[in-house]
Amino acid sequence: MKIAGTRPGFDDDSRGFAAIERDHVRTFVPDFEWLRFPDPSQRNPLTVPLGEARIALIGTAGAHLPGEPGMSPRGEVRFIPSTSTKIDFTHPGFDTARAALDPEVVFPLETVRRLVEAGFVGELAPTAISTMGFIPRGARVLGHLVPEVVRRVRDEEVHLALLVPA
Repeated sequence: MKIAGTRPGFDDDSRGFAAIERDHVRTFVPDFEWLRFPDPSQRNPLTVPLGEARIALIGTAGAHLPGEPGMSPRGEVRFIPSTSTKIDFTHPGFDTARAALDPEVVFPLETVRRLVEAGFVGELAPTAISTMGFIPRGARVLGHLVPEVVRRVRDEEVHLALLVPA
C-alpha cells in the first residue's frame, strides 16, 4: 500500500522497526546482526530504600565534556563528573545541535540532581557515564564497554543505574 507523502522505500512499514533499522545499518556494516538474548536478565531488587540509594546516570547520547574529542561508534565510554554543567554531544543518529539546546532530553544530569535535592533518591554517584548508542559491533559492547561501566558503578558503590537511551 502506498502512503501519500512517503519517501520511496518507506511505503510498507509492516516489517517493523528492527528489520528496517538492521537493513539500514547493513548499508555500511554488511554483516551487522542484532544480538539476541533468549533469556531475560536476572532481576536484582534494590537493597536500600530509594530515598537512600546512590544512583548513576548512564546515557547513550554520545555525551562528553566540552573540549574533548567527539564520541565514535567503536564502543568507547566517557566518565563525566556528575557536577558538570556543560555537556557536548557527538552522535550520528540524532540532531545533536537540537539536543545541545536542552541536554536534559538525552542526558538528564540536572534532573537527577533535582531528584536528589527533593529526597526522591539518596545521592548521585560522583560520575555520570556516557557512550554512543550506535555501536554496530555488539561484541565490543559486551567485551569492553560493559565491563568498564560495571567496574565504575561497583567502585562508586552505586545501588541503581538509570539508563537513558538516545
